[in-house]
Amino acid sequence: MTYNVIQLQKSRLMALVLALSMLITGCTVTLVSRYDEQTDVNITALQKKFEAYFLKIEGAAFPDCSFPANRDFYDDVSVQLSSTRVRANAIPNNDITLAQLDALSQAISALEKAQKMRDSKSSCLPPEIIKTDRTLFNSIFTAILKFELAKKRGEI
Repeated sequence: MTYNVIQLQKSRLMALVLALSMLITGCTVTLVSRYDEQTDVNITALQKKFEAYFLKIEGAAFPDCSFPANRDFYDDVSVQLSSTRVRANAIPNNDITLAQLDALSQAISALEKAQKMRDSKSSCLPPEIIKTDRTLFNSIFTAILKFELAKKRGEI
């Protein structure tokens, strides 16, 4: 055998020994962050705000359903989402939660755009759109909360 082949075999053996020793000593590799109670609390609060918002605009007439009439809601949601994102970004190995928060942010932007488009027609979002949006947002909130709670139970 040549020197290079022997070195390669030794390297492989060393890697195997290292992996086995880590397994035997109980060394764990953390691929996702730990449960964060504040993320759980913030997302639950956001879900409640969205539910209240959808109930409000569901029975509203123009201009009560317009973007200007609901600017405070969007500002409040934006601030809360931003603070949740900053916190999530500060937690190591939290990429999945950050991706979920990005999906939530994109959904909020799409809802805002849809509401502004309806404003140009002096009309509210139709009930079927509100129902679809409520389902979409609840799906996103559920996914985020399921992931956090799975971390809490140690399933991830």
